[in-house]
Amino acid sequence: MRQLTAYEHGWLAVGEGRDLAPHEADALAGAESMLPPGCLQWGHQRVKFTQFCGVVQVDGLQVEVLPKLTPYQTEAQQRDTLLTMLACAGDLEGVDTLGAGLATSRTTLLDLFIRHFAHLLERQLQQGLLRDYRDIDDTLDQVRGRIDLVRQQRENLFKPQRLACHYSELIADIPINRLLHSALRLVISLTTSPLLAQQLHALRMRFGDVGTLTPHERGPTADQLNRMQSRYAPLVTLAHLFLEGQFLDARSGRQQAFSLLFDMNRLFERYTASRLRPLARRHGLKLMEQGPRRYLGHEENGLGRLLMRPDISLLDESRRPVIILDTKWKRIEGPDALAALSTSDLYQLATYASAYDCESVVLLYPEQAHLRAGQRHAMTLAGSGARLTLAGIPLDGTAIGSELMATDTIARV
Repeated sequence: MRQLTAYEHGWLAVGEGRDLAPHEADALAGAESMLPPGCLQWGHQRVKFTQFCGVVQVDGLQVEVLPKLTPYQTEAQQRDTLLTMLACAGDLEGVDTLGAGLATSRTTLLDLFIRHFAHLLERQLQQGLLRDYRDIDDTLDQVRGRIDLVRQQRENLFKPQRLACHYSELIADIPINRLLHSALRLVISLTTSPLLAQQLHALRMRFGDVGTLTPHERGPTADQLNRMQSRYAPLVTLAHLFLEGQFLDARSGRQQAFSLLFDMNRLFERYTASRLRPLARRHGLKLMEQGPRRYLGHEENGLGRLLMRPDISLLDESRRPVIILDTKWKRIEGPDALAALSTSDLYQLATYASAYDCESVVLLYPEQAHLRAGQRHAMTLAGSGARLTLAGIPLDGTAIGSELMATDTIARV
């Protein structure tokens, strides 16, 4: 398996002896319809991943796509940044990238995801494999459970030595275990680390009495688990991420591609919300994602037009937005951060301030060279008189302080 490291919005040259061989580019193009829409952009003998980071595996090639907001970071630090964001946003619950030091330059991103899955699975299996009761109808030589009189007369009328029994048996071959076994079998084929593969094979031996999902069986989701199974929720979520990332070639029936890609725009929004929620709670505010929704205008017949949906809003006790925040996964070019803002972003925030009658709107960017965490740049918007604040968010999972937002607005709440 050839491994290649790419960066979001970074071009990969296509050609013999270049980043991608022609057949590898063809395989990537063939899998494009099964990848997230818009994740690839093609040029003349070149291709790049847009705002998506993660892993794609096609035709003997494994491409890991890393974030590239801070050029001075090493590959290991960029993997660390991505894993920390996923952990804080809840996509990889329980992963401790900084403390465990997993994101080394010798470990691929996919192996890190698989190692996290193996760690969670091993920790749960220490408490024993999940089991559940299943009702069984069988014909036996002696009574077990109770005799099914209807079946006994129908099937064993002239064979009194045979008994139609109905009983319950505690078994391990249940949907959640089949889901985990299927994901385990998949990741064994994906890992490039012999030691990790050995650990996975040892874990699979614990599922000797458990089957795998049928082609049309999906398995339970995290919100479908019962009280006894709820501790498996992070594992179930990760298992679905793995299984939903595999693509099959209908002509050959063999696995041809695999992807585990994350939209960095959406991930940064969820990460920021998770960092802001404790701060909002301390100030008696409620944090709302993707809302409140409101139309910019209405026709004469009352039909609303242009539905607005702010990334994050902080609401007071009457559910009125006092601060509206918009997240931007972008790089700021040049030392003057305010001058680098796009006109469309400024128009968007000015519209929010006017339409929601909000005194404070905030643009939140990831920390980078020209916008360090804790720095604030502010301006007053003409017309509404609202205050627009530009601030940087640390990507190392640390808590966000009030100084990153419009503290004067918070103080008046």
